[in-house]
Amino acid sequence: MKTRRIAKILIVGGLLVLAYAAAVLFWRDPATDLYNRYQQNRLESALEAEFASWDATRRTGEEEERSRSAAARTAARADTARDARRFLASLEPGQAFGRIEIHRIDLEAVVVHGTRWKADLSHGPGHYERTAVPGLGKTVGIAGHRTTFGAPFRHIDDIRAGDKITLELPYATFRYRVFEHEIVDSDDWSVIGNRGFDTIMLSACHPLYSADQRWIVYGRLVEVHPRGAAAYLVAQAP
Repeated sequence: MKTRRIAKILIVGGLLVLAYAAAVLFWRDPATDLYNRYQQNRLESALEAEFASWDATRRTGEEEERSRSAAARTAARADTARDARRFLASLEPGQAFGRIEIHRIDLEAVVVHGTRWKADLSHGPGHYERTAVPGLGKTVGIAGHRTTFGAPFRHIDDIRAGDKITLELPYATFRYRVFEHEIVDSDDWSVIGNRGFDTIMLSACHPLYSADQRWIVYGRLVEVHPRGAAAYLVAQAP
């Protein structure tokens, strides 16, 4: 009788292990996913508070109307750059950075400032601290997991040229259009280099379950919508 009970326990345990492995293989790690959901909720609350703080100091309706003129669009870009520098100077490791949306891979997640494996990327996609923030004409780098902690970039390889990437920050919403992807070695840091225009760079380990390489996606900024002001176009993607 005791032997049968032990055998049943071992069988059930083996089935649970197989089910867990299958979940990780075909979906994502369910255990770390729960932790990620908790952290995303926490970051979402912090981000909404940051949005409210910027809204409290946004421009008046009269200034919004003036910003619709052609001449004021140039000034709007300068205002965006000013706000970007202010935001960059305020960032702390682990802080809620913004919200990223990519319809192609059904992604909407809060981005955290930093790319430390446990302290940052376990909470959500992470902003490379060595890169800029949108609005400064430089590269904004964001990394994410593919199999654990919510696996926000699991399907990064499904993103295609022409797809839109939206990055909502406290001072403005930025829309990018994807124009290129590449696979690089994991120690290739040329991917965060500046290209002479506002660029978003997404990075994730490649292939799945390996860290030997990284899948990189690039997008070019095409539209900016400052909080409390009219949107303006930047450029057409190459």
